[in-house]
Amino acid sequence: MARNRILIVDDEAGIRFGIRDFLESHGYEVDEAPSCQAAEQSIRHARPDVAIGDYALPDGNALDLMPRLRAIEAGIPLIILTGNASINLAVRAIKEGAEHFLTNPVELPA
Repeated sequence: MARNRILIVDDEAGIRFGIRDFLESHGYEVDEAPSCQAAEQSIRHARPDVAIGDYALPDGNALDLMPRLRAIEAGIPLIILTGNASINLAVRAIKEGAEHFLTNPVELPA
């Protein structure tokens, strides 16, 4: 059976590590990228099944990143994480095609 591959896009290494650790302990293959540009490079090589991205990245934001990723891998779902959530941003993200919109800190079960 093929394992699901997930791309984590966040400029904070500690956040990436925490999410990666949780996902790998549940059998997922995980790739990491600290920026929009690195995410584009990663998706070209790894072809993940889903991307989890921080809204604010050093070279853009998740809404800018979404069409760039989908130009490489059509239909890839993007889950957006943010520490500065607002209803307007959440609605905009979903309208623009985000699969989910979550606020940090995300509590992952043990």
